[in-house]
Amino acid sequence: MNAKLNAKFSQNIYLFSFIFFLILYTFCDFYFYKTEGIHLLPLHILALIAGIIFESKRITKKWKTATLIAIISFILTFSFGVFLYYISPNAKFDLRLILNVSILAWPIVFFFLYVAFSLIFNKRKIAPQLTEGITLMLSIAMIYWFIDVGLAILTNFILIIIVISFCLFSFYNAFSKVYLSDTKKLTLSIWSSVIIMFFTLDNLAAFFHNGNVISTNELIQGTYVAVQYFLLGISSIYMIQNFMMLIGFLPSWKIFFFVEYSDTISELKNDHIARYSDTQVDKSDSMFCVIFVSTIFFLNYCLEIVPRQFIIWLTFVTFPFFLVTYNHFLKKKK
Repeated sequence: MNAKLNAKFSQNIYLFSFIFFLILYTFCDFYFYKTEGIHLLPLHILALIAGIIFESKRITKKWKTATLIAIISFILTFSFGVFLYYISPNAKFDLRLILNVSILAWPIVFFFLYVAFSLIFNKRKIAPQLTEGITLMLSIAMIYWFIDVGLAILTNFILIIIVISFCLFSFYNAFSKVYLSDTKKLTLSIWSSVIIMFFTLDNLAAFFHNGNVISTNELIQGTYVAVQYFLLGISSIYMIQNFMMLIGFLPSWKIFFFVEYSDTISELKNDHIARYSDTQVDKSDSMFCVIFVSTIFFLNYCLEIVPRQFIIWLTFVTFPFFLVTYNHFLKKKK
């Protein structure tokens, strides 16, 4: 029995470490709230970290990455706080103050360390295979975003033609069985990256209006913003990955990395083509995507239930589950 428990513990040591850290943080936060009247970290920061860790577990299938980076990032912030104390003249050593500042700065360091680690060591894992279905869903969301932002006016005629053309191209590929050539893969992949970057910038701009959510008297608003930051945590790595895959096409990129522009372009093209799946989606899945996603966006546009940023990212995260459920019941009927 003991041997089994020891084996179980050794296999899940990082999970247990993570749970221990959460318990320790809970006690520290409770003490800090009792003495200072505020929490160590705002709710939206905790939600952002939770989103990152959730996606880390989904991508790597392990707790090791998130746990190690969490520990290393806290050690770095605490060490930096001690370093600032030593170089500050006439500074009185205050362990409690250094600890509090380290906890406040830790989420930022954790975020950047995790993203950097993922981009360096998990490049292939954080650039999941795109499909015709994903590009179709992104195109529908782009149409909704374009209308909701107010860009669908005659003065933006050229921009409207560009958006409609790429959207129709994605619709055509999702509903037809035409062979996906490398040129088509490249076009659909770049179009998907462009859409994600538009949504990212719009999403980040919306966050500046939310502020810190720490008041328990605003539970509904606090939960809503926390979900937004949770979704941001999930999508953050993919945002940066798509940004890297787009900015590489700019000639000025070679100034920073001292590489030949033509070689960079060739490598980026191969990356875009490689991440696009050869598997073509079923017409029934495409139809379900169009009906389901369009209905969600149409209702939100008419009723203004939640901001566009929230409904777009929430749909991206939840739609795969609805599609799996739809296919399950469809197969069950057959």
